[in-house]
Amino acid sequence: MIDFRKNYRAKISKIVLITVVLFCTSTVKSLAQYRESYNTFIGGLVAGANFTQVDGDGYRGYHKTGINAGGIVYLPFGDMDLPVEGTIALSMEVLYVQKGSASNGPSQAYGLLSQNINLQYGEVPIQLNYFRGTQKSSVGAGLSIGYLGRYEELIDKGGGKIIKNGFPFRRYELSFVLTGNIHIFKGFFISPRFQYALIPIRVSTGGYGRNQQFNNVLSLRLMYLIGKRGQRY
Repeated sequence: MIDFRKNYRAKISKIVLITVVLFCTSTVKSLAQYRESYNTFIGGLVAGANFTQVDGDGYRGYHKTGINAGGIVYLPFGDMDLPVEGTIALSMEVLYVQKGSASNGPSQAYGLLSQNINLQYGEVPIQLNYFRGTQKSSVGAGLSIGYLGRYEELIDKGGGKIIKNGFPFRRYELSFVLTGNIHIFKGFFISPRFQYALIPIRVSTGGYGRNQQFNNVLSLRLMYLIGKRGQRY
């Protein structure tokens, strides 16, 4: 006579065994895929140079150079099932930046021998990034909010340079940013950036340029991200 209870218990035992094996395999796989750098805050420092122009001032070319320096923090969204290795991370920076323009000769359009615009901002760029940890290249895009702390405009109409601050710049700036981070060594990256104002930085120039003017910036920076010693990415 066939013992159905024994048969039943054998089937249940097999099902339980298979379930345990699958669960353990899944857990090991998940642990293998877990990366601490995808699940923790990561901070760092950035420093480099801006190469800038003011679109609408009658001159062309990124002839004005300035400082771009501050701190950065990344908030990764955790391990994600992306088609390629990596995750999405929100980044925020707090920067001191110098922008403006420098003439490289007379302006035929506005009758000036030279025009130099010096702008100093405190900025907070916020980006969404394709992120791969502190030792792999990444890319991001987003918006930057800037506050103009100081400005100066020098013009020369033929009688020497004079300060012309009668047509002030807006205190707040909103701009688009696109950033690449190229890994070079351990936590160090070369970080080129393009940035362009989305709203005019001023709307009245007194006839020395277009009334609506925009910051146009190329940056080249060195970034260092701080990771745990001995941590694998």
